[in-house]
Amino acid sequence: MLKTPSQAQFIPGITNRPEFETMFGGFLTRFTELNILVDCGTVTGAADMVARLKAVLGESPLDLVLLTHAHLDHSGGLGAILETWPKAKAVTHAQAMDHLVDPTRLWRSTQKVMGELAAMYGEPRPVDPDRLIPHHQFQSPGIKILETPGHAAHHLSYRLGDIIFAGEAVGCPHYWGGRLLSRPATPPRYFPEPTFASLDRLENEPVEEAYFGHTHEKGPLKAAIKAYRRQLSLWDELLRLGWSTADPTTSLEELTNTLTDNLFHHDPDLRPLLAWPETSLAIEKIFARNSVAGFLGHYAQSLKKRN
Repeated sequence: MLKTPSQAQFIPGITNRPEFETMFGGFLTRFTELNILVDCGTVTGAADMVARLKAVLGESPLDLVLLTHAHLDHSGGLGAILETWPKAKAVTHAQAMDHLVDPTRLWRSTQKVMGELAAMYGEPRPVDPDRLIPHHQFQSPGIKILETPGHAAHHLSYRLGDIIFAGEAVGCPHYWGGRLLSRPATPPRYFPEPTFASLDRLENEPVEEAYFGHTHEKGPLKAAIKAYRRQLSLWDELLRLGWSTADPTTSLEELTNTLTDNLFHHDPDLRPLLAWPETSLAIEKIFARNSVAGFLGHYAQSLKKRN
């Protein structure tokens, strides 16, 4: 049987917005004699992350970076990391390579979706294409790449032995009051069919545990998938009703904000977060709002196709 990686360690990169604390970073693990980093945080957190990686690795090299997707909270630090470890290479979805080599469109998209928060992610620098390996060309003993689109069309999950690094294919699971809860991570626009197909693909893997994006601890894969399915279905029920009955004169921004606030009162998985400190709750609502916008984009596109 293939050796399972040692416990992965979450390495944060503190950004220029310290209230986001350790939300962004990557998982460092050792597997088949390789030091591997799964995802690498933001541009503005890259210097802090590099310093932390150096402290952990010491004189040992970083051999490989596995990118789950090219969103700048997962790939922004890549340029700094590859510069620091000149022999390391990065695996990425083939469709994401152009965005890393010339990140102009990626940066514009980030600014459009994230608004003022884009400055926290930071404008990425181009990456040398010779340092990138397209996912369909990568081979390494014990490492299996799973295409898991949904959160992004180019999203990948990685199985290392008996552990999966799922990125945001399973949303953002977290524990609260002893229960495993989930927060959807549906970008504008939400694509339900590939999202659920990816959950099926992950569920069919004979593994029990996984690491998830923005959740630092290892958790039960099947339970997280079940929670995410439940959450996506509930959000669809609540948001579709709110969208279909909304006053047509309501602006999209106002509707998105209203429906997001309603979710925190009507979704039992989100309701406990109302007890969080005001700053932490505000951060959660920022990302929830983006997911709500994803659902509304899906509804609008479906209506457009029918007409």
